[in-house]
Amino acid sequence: MISKRSLILCLALTIAAGLPASTAFAQAVGADDYVAPDDDALPGETSPLPPTEVADDHPAVHATDETPPTAVEQQLPEGDFSFSVRVFHADDEDLFANHPVALHAVWPPGPLQSSAHRRDVEVWHTTTDDNGIARFDDLPDDLASRGLLLQARTSATVAGGTYAFESDFVHPDHDSRVDLPVYDATGQWPGIRIANKRVLVSPWEDYLVFDQFWTIELEGDQLFDPAASDDPALERGIPLRLPYRAEGISFAGPGAHEVITNVVYWKGVLQPNRPITVQVRFSKAARGSFRQLDPPSRFTFEHPMQYPVDDIQILIPVETSFEKVPRMDDLSLIAPGFEVGTDPRSAGLFSDSDFLVATGHSIDSGESYAFRLEGLPFSWPFGGWIALFGGILAAIAVAFFGRREYRAFRDNLKNDDILRALQSERDDILDELAAVTWALDTSEDPAEIDELQAEETLLRQRLALILGKIEELDSDDDPSSDAEA
Repeated sequence: MISKRSLILCLALTIAAGLPASTAFAQAVGADDYVAPDDDALPGETSPLPPTEVADDHPAVHATDETPPTAVEQQLPEGDFSFSVRVFHADDEDLFANHPVALHAVWPPGPLQSSAHRRDVEVWHTTTDDNGIARFDDLPDDLASRGLLLQARTSATVAGGTYAFESDFVHPDHDSRVDLPVYDATGQWPGIRIANKRVLVSPWEDYLVFDQFWTIELEGDQLFDPAASDDPALERGIPLRLPYRAEGISFAGPGAHEVITNVVYWKGVLQPNRPITVQVRFSKAARGSFRQLDPPSRFTFEHPMQYPVDDIQILIPVETSFEKVPRMDDLSLIAPGFEVGTDPRSAGLFSDSDFLVATGHSIDSGESYAFRLEGLPFSWPFGGWIALFGGILAAIAVAFFGRREYRAFRDNLKNDDILRALQSERDDILDELAAVTWALDTSEDPAEIDELQAEETLLRQRLALILGKIEELDSDDDPSSDAEA
């Protein structure tokens, strides 16, 4: 990892030479390690990490699904750098002659950004020759030093429709060439796999925010378009299922999407040998209810996956951007099946910040991965304890006054009238208890759950008291009990 002193020296020398600060940063860390700056970031600033807040009012650090701004063609200086692109049909290798091709110099997406977060810096246009070769001459010879990558793009009408095709990102090199295959399209589901899944977990107020980056690969040799599929299961798009009770779900990636409960339906077009990374963000309450065994300082997470995952990486930043939780020194990570460490480079992230990292785990479709965080800076709310002790005192009061009322009934009424009254009250309490139980099962508001639990405790205590009275009256009316006495 590059030292801060070297980075500052490189920035100072480059600014003195009149170059932008981002150029110095790219030269310092190398094009491979450079994370694309956000569109709204200040000059010379980068955002290697996405935000840890649920709100979407941070465009400078939040990846969106908007199309990157189109680059403006520039008057290029003369140079000796050339680049060629071969366009051909993937099935039969037929060449595309006299076909338009665009070459883009881009900031590629960072390790914690979706594929839609690339930013075009420069673009050049030409057409292929009779051999299907598009040649770009006199390109600037400083592309590599500026940390830019090259990507060729075209569109073509194939079996199934007209689609856009892209090459791999390649490093600028003199007289180099990249292949741009064109695939036929299909609506038949070929299956997908998750080549890599990065999970970034950060605290926010009383929640944990999850930023998941799914790198999706197509398991087929034809382009797949969910919109052209006749499969009823894909009518809304490719389902990406999230954990139960995921809240505040948002999605960033190329293509349309729809969120229903805890499932994101994605209508992105998948091309063979061209992985696409999408970002899914959601939150989960850090504190459970009083019925759960885990204390608030412990959080257990489990995520069943419907697709095979080749590599799962978990990243937990120890330092945060929140005043309430500036640093979590007591945090620990337990992840069965993972290799747990503290070096973010093991997960492909170059950062000077402190992390807990878990890597080296893969699962098949239908399996789950899980991990536990201990030492979180969360505790039970004081109001919950007040409600609990208040419920206990109320139960004692109910028991006392109920006993007194029972004695008054026995002195002034006949046992059969008392029994009928108690049975009616018992039925009313059972109805109330059923309604409270249903509300507990459907509620997701922690405050409301605490109130419902206190009410449920009172009802159960009242019910026990009534049942005891009924049993006592039944025993008093039973002749066999008198005979035994």
